Amino acid sequence: MADDAEFAQMDDDWLDITALVREGARSLGSGEMIKPDSLSLLDAMTSVQVMDPRLDMGMLTTADLAEIALWDIDRPLTLSDTLWVANRLFCCEMTWHNSASLLQTIYTCNYYTDNLPTTIGSPTTGNRERDLVLYPLVVATGLCCRRVWDEYLRENVYSEEDVMLGSTVVKFFDDRFSLPDALGLLDVAQAYLETQEGVEADMLAAHVSMRRRWLRVLSSLFAEYLSEDPSALDRSMDELEALRQEHNAYRSTYSDHIGCAGAGVPGVFDAKCMRKFPSLAPIKPRDLLALGEAHAAMASLVSGLLLVRTMLGLESVESLVHFFQGVSRQGDLLPFVRSLLVSVFAGDGLVLLTQPVSEFVRRAISELGGHVGAGERVDLFCMEAARMLVDWFRTLCQNAPRQRRIALKYVAGWDSLQAEAEQLDIWIYSQHASEAEASDPNCNPFWFSSWVYHMKLVLMGGGLMTGVRLDVYLDYEFPMVFCYAAQIFEAHQLHLSRMLGMTSPMQPIDDRLWTRRRVSDTESKEQLERWLAIVAAQKDLATALWLVSHACERLGLFRAPWAKSKKSQLALAVWQKQETPSAQEARFALRFRAFSRLNSPTPLSFANWAATREQLDEHAIGDLFTHAARVLADAKAAMDQSRRRFGPGSEAFRDLYYVVVANSVALAKLPADVAGSPALAATGSQASVFREALLNGAVADAAGDVTKAKAKRDKKKRAARSDLAKSAREWQAHVDRLVSSDGLKVAWSTAAERHPDWPLFAFT
Repeated sequence: MADDAEFAQMDDDWLDITALVREGARSLGSGEMIKPDSLSLLDAMTSVQVMDPRLDMGMLTTADLAEIALWDIDRPLTLSDTLWVANRLFCCEMTWHNSASLLQTIYTCNYYTDNLPTTIGSPTTGNRERDLVLYPLVVATGLCCRRVWDEYLRENVYSEEDVMLGSTVVKFFDDRFSLPDALGLLDVAQAYLETQEGVEADMLAAHVSMRRRWLRVLSSLFAEYLSEDPSALDRSMDELEALRQEHNAYRSTYSDHIGCAGAGVPGVFDAKCMRKFPSLAPIKPRDLLALGEAHAAMASLVSGLLLVRTMLGLESVESLVHFFQGVSRQGDLLPFVRSLLVSVFAGDGLVLLTQPVSEFVRRAISELGGHVGAGERVDLFCMEAARMLVDWFRTLCQNAPRQRRIALKYVAGWDSLQAEAEQLDIWIYSQHASEAEASDPNCNPFWFSSWVYHMKLVLMGGGLMTGVRLDVYLDYEFPMVFCYAAQIFEAHQLHLSRMLGMTSPMQPIDDRLWTRRRVSDTESKEQLERWLAIVAAQKDLATALWLVSHACERLGLFRAPWAKSKKSQLALAVWQKQETPSAQEARFALRFRAFSRLNSPTPLSFANWAATREQLDEHAIGDLFTHAARVLADAKAAMDQSRRRFGPGSEAFRDLYYVVVANSVALAKLPADVAGSPALAATGSQASVFREALLNGAVADAAGDVTKAKAKRDKKKRAARSDLAKSAREWQAHVDRLVSSDGLKVAWSTAAERHPDWPLFAFT
C-alpha cells in the first residue's frame, strides 16, 4: 500500500508531453533529429547494430509514401487486377517456402493486414471480383500457410537457417476460418468464374482449383492425422498427383502469360511492412521469386512431397538408409518437405507411423543376419541405438552444411555405442559359453557391435564425401581426402565380408512391424551382398580418384592457394613454409580431427599417409592415370555383375554406377600425345624434387643472395644444384607444354542430379 501511495504521489507530478513530441516530430524534415548536447556519435553508434538492414526498415521514401497512399481496400477490382494480385501472392507464398520470412512475403499483402470486409463470399457484394474470387484465394492461402507453419513448429528444421520462425502468425492463420469455410469460399469462387469469359477467368479458375487441392493435401498430410487414419496417405498422394498434373497442364497452357508480369494494382503490396513488426523483422533481405520461378518452386514442392509415399513403401532398413542418403543429396528439397519426411518417419516416438523405435533397431540388426534376443539389457540398448539412428536420419533431412557438421560429431557417439554393444554381445554369448569363447570373434558373431560398426562406417564415409558436394576441399587436398576415404571403405568392405561369412538366411519377421505392406522375404545374405557391392565400388572409386588427384597434384595442376603466386619474396617464403612436413601434418590433423580419436577403424595417421604417398611416388605419373583407369574398369565390371545378379539395384547403386562410368570415360579420353609426354614419364618423387628445386631457386632469386663469393664455394654442390635446376626447368617446360600447347586441362565437377558427393573429372 505504501508503494501504491508513493506511485500515486509521483503520478501527480508528471507532465504529459505527448502533444509537444508529436508537434516536434511533425516539424522535422527527412534526416533531421532532436537530441540533447550530451548525445555523442559514440552513444548513437553503440545503441544500434551497424549494417543491420532492420535499421532502415522504418524509413519511408517519397515513393514509398506515395505507394502506401494508393492502398484502398474498397477499390473495385477487375478480373485482370485479381489475377495479378493472385499471381503476386503466389510468388510470396513460394518465396516463403524458400526460407524467407512471413514479413518479407505473405504479410506484404495489405489484404492480410487490413480489416476484413463483411461481404466475403456474399452474392450481394458490390465488389464481386474482390469478395467472390480474391478473398477466397487469400483465405485459402492463409490456411495453407497455417498448416505449413504447424509443421515448422515441430522443429525438424532449423530456424534462421531453413525457415524464419521469428514471425508472429496473425490474420487468416488463426481459427476464424475453418477448413470447410475455406473450401466453401473456393466453391463460391469457382461458381462465379464459370459465369465469366476470357483467359483471365480461365487462369483464375485454375488457381482456385489448384488451391483447393493444395489445401486438402496440407490438411491431411500430417503424421498425427496419418497415424489415426493410415488410408489418408493414399488419398493425399492421389490428390497430390492430380495437383501435379493440373499444375503441369497450367504451366504448359499459360506459359506465355506466366512470363508476363502485368500492369499491377498499386498499393496492394507494402514492401516495407516490416516497420509494423520491428522486433520480428528478419536480418537478411530477400527478393520475391519471379512468377516463373515460383511455379518451378511449386513443382519441386509437389514432387518432394510425393517422396512420402516412396518412403512408406520401402521394405527394409537398408532401403530406408539409402533413401535418406538420397534425400540428403537433393539440394533443391524445400524445408517443408524435409520437415514432413522427418515427422512421418519418426513422429511421436513411432517409426513409419506405427512401429516402436526399439523394434526398428531389432529389425535393422535382424536384416543383417543378427539374432536379437529379449531382456531388459537388450531393450535398453535398442532404445539408445534407435535414438541415435533416428537422430541421424533427422540430420540427413537438414540443410547440407549442417548435415556434415552433425554427422562428424555423431561419429564419436557411435564409437561409444560400439563399445557398449561389444559388452552386450559378450554378456549375451557368455550365457551359454565360456568367457574366453564369448570374447573370441571367431566364436562370437557380435551381432550388436557388428551392426553398430557397420552404421558407424556408413556415417564416416558419408560425412567425409559430403565435403565434396559442399566444396569444403580444395583441389590440392583431394589426394589425402580420397586416400582416407579409400581406407574407410576398405575397412567397411572387410567388415561386411566378415558379416557375410556368419549370416544365415533371415527368418520371416512379423508383418505387424511395418505399415500398409508386407515385409520382403529377401535373405539377409543378399542384403549384405548388395551392401558389399556398393562399398566395394566406393572403395575402388576412391582409390582411382586418389591416383588421379595425386598425379594432378604432382604435375602442379592442383595447387594450394599459397602456391599460385611467385612474384613477391613474402609470398614465396609463405609457400616454402607451408610445404614443410610440420605444416602438412597440421593441415592433415585439422581436416580429419573427427576420426583421429576413434577406437575403430584404425585412424590413418600422417606418417602412414606420407609413407603411402612415397610408395605412389615411386611410379611414373603417367602410370598412375593408367592404373586408375584399370581400377575403374574393374569396378564397372564388378558392378555389372551385381546388376545381373540383383537387378538394377537401388538408386544409390545406379548413381554410383554413373559416377564410375563417367570417370572411366574421362580417363579413356586422355589424349595419346599427352600420355606419352616426358612430363608424365617422371616419377612422383622426381616431380616433387623438381618442384622443390624450382621453389628454392625462386626464393633465392627473390632474395638476391646468389653472389659470386657464394657461387665459388663448394663447386661440387654448385654443379649438382645446377644440374638439378636444369632438369627441373626442362621438366617444367614439358608440363607447361602439356597445359598450353597440347591443351591438357583437368577440371572436376559434381553431378547434382546423380551423386554430388563424388567428383567427375574431365581431361581435355
